[in-house]
Amino acid sequence: MSMRMKGFDKLLRKMDGLTKQGAKRANRKATRAGTTVLLRAVRTATPRDEGLLRRMQASKLTSRGSSAAGIVGADVDKLKAAEASGNRPSNIDWLVENGHVAPNGTFIPPSGYMRRAAATAMPAAESAYRSKLAQEIEQEAMKA
Repeated sequence: MSMRMKGFDKLLRKMDGLTKQGAKRANRKATRAGTTVLLRAVRTATPRDEGLLRRMQASKLTSRGSSAAGIVGADVDKLKAAEASGNRPSNIDWLVENGHVAPNGTFIPPSGYMRRAAATAMPAAESAYRSKLAQEIEQEAMKA
């Protein structure tokens, strides 16, 4: 799920006045703030069975150049470790989100918890991103 924001052209113009490293640092911190809001919403919306899927929810930040992306979802490495111990398949998040046929032949309907959580938390995530970006731009401008 991606976030497209409107109306923060002023912040982007201020960001152009920063050094390349300062702009990158401000964008990463702001992206992390927005991703944290989404992670909390996903953890809250995750259905509980034994609680494994809820514990496996994590966020990751990746960046290239001055752009940054936050990824929220189940930590695949942890899920593979749980699969190896015989608890669950490693794609349990996808199966719960989209539905599946259980080993006994019954259909488990999709829960859609990720889509639902993203839809409800996106305004708060955008707000957190925007406010953190404004704060970090001011701090980086003070350094220069």
